[in-house]
Amino acid sequence: VSVTRSIAASALAVLVTLASAVPASASATDDVRAAMIKFAALSSCRMTMDDGSTMDFVKPNSVHMSGKGMEMYTIGSTMYVKHGARGWTKIQTHGIAPAHVDDWMRTNRERANDVSATDLGMRSVRGETLHAYRMTSKGNKPSTVYIGGDGFVRRVEGDQPGHGVTFSNFNGIAPFRAPV
Repeated sequence: VSVTRSIAASALAVLVTLASAVPASASATDDVRAAMIKFAALSSCRMTMDDGSTMDFVKPNSVHMSGKGMEMYTIGSTMYVKHGARGWTKIQTHGIAPAHVDDWMRTNRERANDVSATDLGMRSVRGETLHAYRMTSKGNKPSTVYIGGDGFVRRVEGDQPGHGVTFSNFNGIAPFRAPV
């Protein structure tokens, strides 16, 4: 009897975990659209590319990029660049569009209307159980989108290996300060 209870408790825990990881929308397209709109409302997040490089975004207009021996901050209309062991170089971006994270997020929200999706079911991705969808949108190649139980897009993969992006640190990145 105790073995049966243990198995039943384990099965119930798995069902509760899976149920909490499934967005509660009417269709796959609605699930993906809701995740894109939720993403657009973030104040900050981190993108980690499959090659290990990262980009942190903080509204309204700050980006921090690092990878392959280079680091860069864009804060408003000022850019700070560091290559390898060399120090920081401050660059005014006159004539070059500054980082407008708000615009990028707004574009993602607007693109949500052009999305269609197919439900691929639950998948284990890097140790996390996520809901997978095949997403298509106007002018873009199809991709696989993985959404967490919290409704955030956690990962997007293209058709080519090594072309994936993982999202994390939702609303968890403090505003940047100039490195020099």
